[in-house]
Amino acid sequence: MTQYSKVFGPTDSAADTKTTIGAVAALHPKATCIKELYVAKGNVVDAKECAGFISIGAPGLDGPHHYAYGNGTGATSHGGGSIPAEKIDVSIPILAGALVTVSVTDAEVATAVVVELGFNLGSGRNVYSYVLGGAGVDPAAVTLKTLVDKITGVAVKMGKAGVIKEIRYACGQVVDAKSPSAKLVIKPPILKGPWEYAVGNGASGDTLGSASFADVRDVHIPVDAGHVIVCEVTATDAMVSATLSLQVV
Repeated sequence: MTQYSKVFGPTDSAADTKTTIGAVAALHPKATCIKELYVAKGNVVDAKECAGFISIGAPGLDGPHHYAYGNGTGATSHGGGSIPAEKIDVSIPILAGALVTVSVTDAEVATAVVVELGFNLGSGRNVYSYVLGGAGVDPAAVTLKTLVDKITGVAVKMGKAGVIKEIRYACGQVVDAKSPSAKLVIKPPILKGPWEYAVGNGASGDTLGSASFADVRDVHIPVDAGHVIVCEVTATDAMVSATLSLQVV
């Protein structure tokens, strides 16, 4: 539960492009801490994945703050019905009067993207969230795919010591009668796991697509500043736009 809430949008997003949903000069005259995000959008084209990530920015805010969302696929005339807005738990402290910018990077075009920020007064813990993969990062069937930062082209490096407490995974299956199931593996250096997770469910498709929420796991994986985290996914069938985010407390 949060004390206040601010909505940004609706704004249509562009494919594989950072799209600003909105900005506001101040959430509140006093310092605040964003604790919840809700994301709602429409995917109204056959055989287009719903995966993407949302980003929050503000002056004086150390980051990153990127969050994967949106499993499943869209559809033109045979969609699977509506679902609630997708909730993401966060902790993002915002200075008093700071300009807050909300953006999304969707793998494919989405219509009427709406983002809600739930926040409380007072400062809070700054919890980083890193993103890997995204549009065009397409795992082949029964083939290990290493997810990397699309900008740098390498695995994600931790900016500070902490514990990975949550992972979020989104991907799309755009062929009829194929499974979206996969194995996700997280490999921090030095430490011995295993940290393996089953992700994806159901049977997605081409003309009978349906959106769903990202896979979310509460985890406990210690990391140190400078650690390079290797993230691998092995899908049962070919998938599109594998997107992963890691929240570090």
